[in-house]
Amino acid sequence: MIYKNAELYNVTELLSPEDSGAPWTGVHGSSFDSMQQGKIICRIPDNLRVTLNEDAKKMALTPGGCEIRFNVEKGSAKVVLRTVEKVPAILEVFQGNFQISWHCVYTEPTEIIVSHPDNMESLCCLTKKFDLPFDPYLTRVILPYKFPIELLDIQGDISPPRKNQSPGKKYLAYGSSITHGSLAMRPTGSYVMRIAQMLGVDLINLGFGGGAYCEKQMADYIAERCDWDFATLEIGINMLAAGFEVKEFRKTVEYFIRKIAESHPDKWVFCIDLFLCRWDFDSSSTKQDKFREIVRNIVENLNMPKLIHIDGKEILGKVSQLTSDLVHPSPSGMEEIALNLSKVIRKYLRATKQL
Repeated sequence: MIYKNAELYNVTELLSPEDSGAPWTGVHGSSFDSMQQGKIICRIPDNLRVTLNEDAKKMALTPGGCEIRFNVEKGSAKVVLRTVEKVPAILEVFQGNFQISWHCVYTEPTEIIVSHPDNMESLCCLTKKFDLPFDPYLTRVILPYKFPIELLDIQGDISPPRKNQSPGKKYLAYGSSITHGSLAMRPTGSYVMRIAQMLGVDLINLGFGGGAYCEKQMADYIAERCDWDFATLEIGINMLAAGFEVKEFRKTVEYFIRKIAESHPDKWVFCIDLFLCRWDFDSSSTKQDKFREIVRNIVENLNMPKLIHIDGKEILGKVSQLTSDLVHPSPSGMEEIALNLSKVIRKYLRATKQL
């Protein structure tokens, strides 16, 4: 969407703090309410968001994979943000493919000032020489992945992105907090963002920490979208943690995969079952393996040429690459997923000359 002459990428709606329902445990109700109010970023339509489980409702308002993109026509530009949590959040600023800075966003209005670096000529030459996907004149403010961010203002002599300034191919990623980017340390450190960088594509991040329940309405929404070229569906960890029974899991996931794949038979859809997780270290636990088998069987039974099952433990299978909760990957684990998964995706897309 275009807002104040900038593109809000991977953003579907802007909500007032009141309309968003303030589902976080942040600073509302204090002196925050008397300050200037801006807009809360929402990654999916709000009429869809409010029908989802409570975690997904909340996480849809966190800007994982969201960017503010624009061209600085003259001088500098200013983006004013604040986090609605009491914990500072990190954002990154890129010129095209090149990071130029990072900043902490606080509960007080935080001003991010951007202007062209002095070596723009070199960045342009290198972008052309190495056929990099983003135009170096495109400023990209890559927002924090975790906490809701309130957008207060965008100022300056700027213009929206122009045609061909960003990659033509788009990668849609659905999944849990692992897809969302939890514990990745920086916005561009999530495995999905790193895959997008490795493949030279643009990312649509539909990760919902704690809330990837594969709801029917979410399947319908992804199926209706025509703005993506290939997708990964990370399935199972949130439903396992939430106590889904095997029969319910099978029914829910079968509709989810079938709906998306049959609506886009010309597009590659990669279904990833559970990565290595804490249940794998409990000898009495078997449900995680049943969930993995169900995802594999659904893909096999659909027997569609561009629907691919991926064994999560083959993508991330080392305990040393998990954090202490034995669920979330560490930053090195995120990189391991990105390296392994990008190889698989690249193989299939290149075979059909789609990359």
